[in-house]
Amino acid sequence: MPLLTLTIDKSNYTIECEEGEETLLREAEKIINKKISELGETSSLTKTKKFLMISLLLASELSSKQKKTESSIQLEKIEKELEILEGLIGKGFNVKKRN
Repeated sequence: MPLLTLTIDKSNYTIECEEGEETLLREAEKIINKKISELGETSSLTKTKKFLMISLLLASELSSKQKKTESSIQLEKIEKELEILEGLIGKGFNVKKRN
């Protein structure tokens, strides 16, 4: 297993990863460092509290994206149903209530 050194908040962390995960972990490193820089002045916080804040921010963003994805799926289903209904109406079919 390859060893990879990540620099997060100016500290180096050497981790072991699976073959091929290096690019994914480098991207994660960039995202974490970007979030840390967006926090602004954090010199009074311990590393643990910084990492906790970053974790909470990333989890919140992920949750928001998942909700948007779920909403998009529901919207697509509704749009498909509307297309079917429009097609039926356009062909002059009577739409009967389902039991």
